[in-house]
Amino acid sequence: MRGKLLLSLVMMISSSSLLCGYCASERAVSECLVSSFRDDYEPITDLPTIFIDTENGVGVTSKEEYVNAVVTVRGAVNDEDNITEVAAEIKGRGNSTWGMDKKPYRLKFNEKIKLLGNVAKEKNWVLLANYADKTLMRNALAFDTARKFFNFQFVPSVTFVDVVLDGVNIGSYMLTDQVEVKSKRVDVMEQETTVLASDPEITGGYLVEVDGFADREISWFKTAHQMKVTIKYPKDDEINMSQKNYIATYTQRMENALFSSQFDDEEKGWRKYVDDVSWVDWYIACELFGNSDSWWSTYMYKERDEKFKFGPLWDFDIAFNNDYRIGDATEKYMRESACEPKTWITRWWEDESLHEAVKVRWREIVAGGLRSFMTDYIVSTAAYLEESQKNNYEIWPTLNQRVHYEYDVRGSYDAEVYSLKKYVNSRISFLDSAWGVPAATDLLKVCDKKMLIAPNPVVQGDVIKIVFEEAVVGDVLVVSAVSLDGKVVYTSRMSVDANRTIAIDSEHIGTGIYIVVVEASNGDLYRGRLIVR
Repeated sequence: MRGKLLLSLVMMISSSSLLCGYCASERAVSECLVSSFRDDYEPITDLPTIFIDTENGVGVTSKEEYVNAVVTVRGAVNDEDNITEVAAEIKGRGNSTWGMDKKPYRLKFNEKIKLLGNVAKEKNWVLLANYADKTLMRNALAFDTARKFFNFQFVPSVTFVDVVLDGVNIGSYMLTDQVEVKSKRVDVMEQETTVLASDPEITGGYLVEVDGFADREISWFKTAHQMKVTIKYPKDDEINMSQKNYIATYTQRMENALFSSQFDDEEKGWRKYVDDVSWVDWYIACELFGNSDSWWSTYMYKERDEKFKFGPLWDFDIAFNNDYRIGDATEKYMRESACEPKTWITRWWEDESLHEAVKVRWREIVAGGLRSFMTDYIVSTAAYLEESQKNNYEIWPTLNQRVHYEYDVRGSYDAEVYSLKKYVNSRISFLDSAWGVPAATDLLKVCDKKMLIAPNPVVQGDVIKIVFEEAVVGDVLVVSAVSLDGKVVYTSRMSVDANRTIAIDSEHIGTGIYIVVVEASNGDLYRGRLIVR
């Protein structure tokens, strides 16, 4: 009813001579619409709802051309984030996602805004539809995990919302930042359009994307190894030829160094052009999240007088084992199985010094509580989205059909969430078997103090309790279960309770015989045998 009333009011206003004469500007259009609408917006579910009303109800049919709109927010946690009919523009966005039934959008406000209380105060915002991801949370899981465990300069924000477009409820979306050069986003020095090749400013900042769709863009180039790269900043309408030549040449020199005979040399190889610390975090994230688009779409940025750094991370709707093109990817490395082009990553992995750097960084990340964070995040987010996902699948009844590259059709939202949780646990165990505690079954320093594992044997799914004869209450322990062939199948970080006990859910450990290794914060190591039936 509200949508019909809204569209009728728009049509009535647009037909009047007053609107034609007065609403010549975007601001005037907004003022006309605001003065004519009642504030009768009601949230769709328990999430915030974003109402978008296009001028004259024309809708959004293009990802090239913006249309005028007003934006209203209701149901925000903080009342100051509820806004009423603020002037903006809207257009479609995305590549393959724009061709789906449920569309993603880009909002551009007339003035900068901290939309729904997000950190950045900017004009440009993105609404991700997550149509190919039936959990509706793959992007959020990747972003928030990266924000907590990795050292990226910028990770896009996560705000779950419902969206109403021109009075029509279009379901559950994720509001996030536009990937762009701004102080609270990709924070590199901005350049003037007058910069020349001889100016010191020519060295940065830049934002580029190794992009399989680059040849559809305005500002792009191709390297000698056929890697297509889009220049995201400076922007298409601002970049000059000196700037384009500089970043294209810099990228080519990096590629030349990568494929040179001395490619792994600290001074002459690829590290001359790329920050290897950011590379390690970026690579681990790609493998952990199982992103089949890792090498098809990769962002890099360059600050003035500095090297390339990797990031921000983006686009995980077909990650986490959600791409049938590569089959069950739980135990497949993305450097081997992900989509082409894998030209650079294949060469990078020939640098054996990276192998140890990845292992060291992985152990730091896992020891920080990675497994419990990710599994808890999935469970809590599913609960948070309960009303919104039900509303979404009433509008888009896709749970029993394959969408895009989806690996499997599971038939219910709960089944989708369970599958994601299972993948995360299995994926961490798989990577831990390659990068985890070295020689875990052949430890030299085993503490003489005893620990008791009970029940033992345990039926898979039951809780295992480990009681220590002597342990510091509150001490944080790293617990690993290692198969007899040396494969680490489980790692977690947990605190000793008042009874000198920790508890493990054996659901995460398959049936078999295992060595349980526990490391205390002082370096003491405990070891015992566990049978899971």
